[in-house]
Amino acid sequence: MDLVSKVTEDYLSAATAPDAARLRFLKGLWEIQSRIESVERAYDAPGADAAREALVAGQPIFRVSAPEVPLAEYVEAVGEIALYASRAAGLPADQAAALHDADFAAAIDGGRLARAVRAPQAFFAETADTMGAQPNGPLTTATVAFVLFSALVPFLTGPSRSALETLGEFDPHAWGSGRCPVCGADAAMGRMGESTALRGAERTLWCGLCHAEWGYERLRCVRCGTMDPNGLRYTHVEGDPAHRVHLCDECHGYTRFVFVDDLDKQAVMVVEDAVMTTLDAVAMQQGYTATGDGGKNRC
Repeated sequence: MDLVSKVTEDYLSAATAPDAARLRFLKGLWEIQSRIESVERAYDAPGADAAREALVAGQPIFRVSAPEVPLAEYVEAVGEIALYASRAAGLPADQAAALHDADFAAAIDGGRLARAVRAPQAFFAETADTMGAQPNGPLTTATVAFVLFSALVPFLTGPSRSALETLGEFDPHAWGSGRCPVCGADAAMGRMGESTALRGAERTLWCGLCHAEWGYERLRCVRCGTMDPNGLRYTHVEGDPAHRVHLCDECHGYTRFVFVDDLDKQAVMVVEDAVMTTLDAVAMQQGYTATGDGGKNRC
């Protein structure tokens, strides 16, 4: 958290009022998540051979050995994050009150939570439906999903690190997917690493759910896998070349990237993910989506 706090403060010093409010809220959330993550929990990571076999077969490591998320601890985390968000997220009064009063504990059972690691989106949707959340509130499906997602992250980051440490070095081409090799979630963003005199910058992807990072080809769409250079390009907001969005004309998908060579501070992925939310609007205004529309061809 020390590095996260330092980098966040660096961004806050030049942020507009709305961006500053959002970063301060997220900084408080990251502090809660960090405290939850700091509790030592057992995870039986698969052996290196089993993990590599899974990746070659196109299966993320958590499909081989999923971490157990303790029900009582998770429900407690959900309650704490929901209470914090109701007070600090700047929600409209009716939505803040609905989130404050929401009974998450009654909607989360052990069986549903056990499936959450392998199918988080289904878990979020089922729980929101059980709670009677609606797209337009006052208890919104988006808010419920945000709370459930935010509470799940600190239970997966430790096992994710353990899984990658056990796996050791592996050929990124053996996975070759824009989905996380550990938990299977879509990459939230990526990083173009520092360039050297001997080689070009390495491009990696980052998972917002378990915080794994993995190598990915420089000239390839993260969403559909195309390598046609004529349909791939980067764009960015004028004056900020460190933060770019990679656009694909084949699937109309996009992925945000931080270019380390152009960044005037250390890259901390969780902070960069928050800072680059403005690029979502840039991409969507041009007709691109975070997932792309090439569903059948997605890698």
